[in-house]
Amino acid sequence: MSLWSLIANPQQFFRQLFEQPPKLGVPLGIVLSAGWLRYLAYWIWTRNLPAIVSPDILQSLSATPGGTYWTGLIFMGLMSWPLLSWGVYGWIIQLTTGGQWRAWQLAGWTQWPLTAAGLLMVGAAGLWPANGRVIPFSEFVAFRPETPWLNQYLTWLNLYSQTLSGQVFLQLLFWFVLVNSLWSLWLLYWGVKSLAPQKAVLTTSLLTLWTLIWRLL
Repeated sequence: MSLWSLIANPQQFFRQLFEQPPKLGVPLGIVLSAGWLRYLAYWIWTRNLPAIVSPDILQSLSATPGGTYWTGLIFMGLMSWPLLSWGVYGWIIQLTTGGQWRAWQLAGWTQWPLTAAGLLMVGAAGLWPANGRVIPFSEFVAFRPETPWLNQYLTWLNLYSQTLSGQVFLQLLFWFVLVNSLWSLWLLYWGVKSLAPQKAVLTTSLLTLWTLIWRLL
């Protein structure tokens, strides 16, 4: 099996894959790479702007009751967000096909196009960095120190998002995600076709709906 086989002949790739014992190491790496490359692309893209989660924000959050807990929870959420997507994706495949561990193996491999999209996003972020005037949150909050910091943070995020809207990277991001999501669903169809042929259309339809919902979260 080779990556070229996955691209050129996915049905043959998955047939050969399912003839071997299930291994989740490579699918896990694909899933984590797909998620973390997007984080990296965003960080590169906004490198000329203040960080959205700055030390001042973390310090303000930690100073509130239970703030340390929520700070850790947010961090763990960002790190595990790709795993959550993989878990639900695989669970739906397992539910419709009864493929057991094969379901999560298939779910991981079908996210390879999103890893490719992440690599393209990293390159695009380096070529077209975000431009605009956004003052750091520490300066923004100093104008009205009596206002709760969370309210000010939400206002600042709104101004931040307005600065980012309409930039070249976001337009490219839309097409990168759209094309590679369709490619991912195409791989899913052929993967399920090899695993449980009679469930290919149903599973692909359900995962298409899940993909749309996930993109809106």
